[in-house]
Amino acid sequence: MVFSGCKNAPKSNCGKASGGGPFTTIDATPVIAEKPYITEQDDKWTLNIPKYELNKVGVTPNNFQNSDKVDFSQVFVATE
Repeated sequence: MVFSGCKNAPKSNCGKASGGGPFTTIDATPVIAEKPYITEQDDKWTLNIPKYELNKVGVTPNNFQNSDKVDFSQVFVATE
């Protein structure tokens, strides 16, 4: 198992011979780009594109402040 930027993750070790399962633990995720997501407020739809984060540990509270916002009038929505 790999833990990257997880608080309270187990220490890295190479197998059961060293006292546990095979874990690789990275203290902070060097670069991460979260997935875009859609929000709606007052019948207005917005595409939120989170900004890249460096050396991230744990979760990002309130992604609304850490994302670029694109009005849905500027978004192409594909259909069949």
